[in-house]
Amino acid sequence: MRCNFCSELLHNAREHPVELKITYPFHPRCGETAATRKRIIRAALKEIVVRKEGAVIDVVLHWHGGDHTKLQLKLVLNAAGRHREPVHEEALSLIRELARLMPDRQIARLLNRLGKPTSFGNAWTQERVKGFRKHHQIEAYRDGERAERGEISLEETANILGVCTMTALRMLRRGDIKGRQVCPGAPWAIKAADLAAFEGKPLRKRPLTPNTSQQTFDFQ
Repeated sequence: MRCNFCSELLHNAREHPVELKITYPFHPRCGETAATRKRIIRAALKEIVVRKEGAVIDVVLHWHGGDHTKLQLKLVLNAAGRHREPVHEEALSLIRELARLMPDRQIARLLNRLGKPTSFGNAWTQERVKGFRKHHQIEAYRDGERAERGEISLEETANILGVCTMTALRMLRRGDIKGRQVCPGAPWAIKAADLAAFEGKPLRKRPLTPNTSQQTFDFQ
């Protein structure tokens, strides 16, 4: 519930727009402070005009009652004429590779699990990954592109070999099968040609533990 103070201010917003923008209300006792402030501003503002020329943005706020407020913002552009946003080369390289393996929503989840925030320290979302890709001209992932590159997944590898997924994963980690993982948690990419070359070859016997002095027993 809004308090009487905020309700009255919202009701009179159109009649006193000049006083409103000077003494913008903040009433901590009101349970809907943020929502109320947005409604007050929307009621007091008639129109917002934005004009951009190069690196300069001119903004004019037209208030009910005839008053105007002019603002000017200057962007810092790089040599290509784009807005300069700090970019971590590691994140750029990682997203460039992940975009060839999974859609934006999954990329955002993976980056958040890895503890890699955006350049501004925010958590990744699907929209932020999408905007990052477009800004750096990275194509979105599409179904079927991995097959076009001759790559198969970990699950497909396990099915072809007739083993469970964990067994196939251990084979990848031991180097029995050639595969690549961009980062922890990312999908494995196995070349179908490498798996075809592996099939039919006998597996190398390896000790069950790294301790070479440990003996093994052959049961009859």
